[in-house]
Amino acid sequence: MKPTSRFFQTVCALSIVCLTILVSSPLVLLAFPDSTSAVSVPATDSPIYQEETLPESKYTIPSNALDAYYMNENPDNPPLPAKPVYDVFTVGERQTQGLVLEVPKTKPYYGQKVVYLTFDDGPEPENTPAVLAILKSHDIKATFFVVGNQIEKHPDILRQIYQEGHAIGNHSYNHVYRELYQSPNTYFSQLRRTDEIIKNILGVRPRISRAPGGSAGSFTKEYWDNLKKLGYTEVGWNISSGDASSAKAGQLVDNIAAQMDNKNLWSHATLLMHDGRGHAETVKALPAIIKFYKDRQFEFRVVNFETPSPW
Repeated sequence: MKPTSRFFQTVCALSIVCLTILVSSPLVLLAFPDSTSAVSVPATDSPIYQEETLPESKYTIPSNALDAYYMNENPDNPPLPAKPVYDVFTVGERQTQGLVLEVPKTKPYYGQKVVYLTFDDGPEPENTPAVLAILKSHDIKATFFVVGNQIEKHPDILRQIYQEGHAIGNHSYNHVYRELYQSPNTYFSQLRRTDEIIKNILGVRPRISRAPGGSAGSFTKEYWDNLKKLGYTEVGWNISSGDASSAKAGQLVDNIAAQMDNKNLWSHATLLMHDGRGHAETVKALPAIIKFYKDRQFEFRVVNFETPSPW
């Protein structure tokens, strides 16, 4: 009986050794894929590692951005040459957020022959679309100084001006001199009100402005100080079409031609016209005015920070 017991003990010992080797071998993971020993990380719905996605830009850009210069939070955003200028923030928003208000320093552009076509007092439902159609047919960009209460009546025309690549300037809210020029406060209240109206329609507001009737005789030093402080660029003119009178189209062209004899203006001729109510003669004269400048090989530009002072 003793030999049998010894044999049995030897077989049992060998069996234990073989079982130990088998369990400790990596092959067991293949043989038993559902083994609980193979599950070490609980399943989740989220990936263990997810790549961070960075936004394209940390600065505000309008969704309807065009080929223009947009001022935003970036103080190092340099102005683009020969492009309309817009701000994605109002004066109040810049003040609240502690953003720069001052106009960036820009070298004035003086070409050999340069003309800026500017139109005041719109948008108006008859004249402004007619002016836009003429400009489009000649592939020319102009600058429109718009009035707040007119924008409220004709927001679609303002959108058309913007979408067709023209520059937009602020020309007060109501253009009523006795209300507008009571004080610097009343003047800038109208500018800021018009800014808000424009921004509500376009998502941006202009940084150029033109005082109704011109700054001469209306502005004191306080007006100019506030313009600089609030970041507006005042734009005058050095050529007048004379269309504020009852002059006919031919006379308007002659008025312009006579003033252009002054060659000192050729490098930055800033032409004042109107597209408001009662200016059908300006619309009639516009093709001939454009031809006058094209025949003399003038460059057409929009008003922006590069535009020199008229005088």
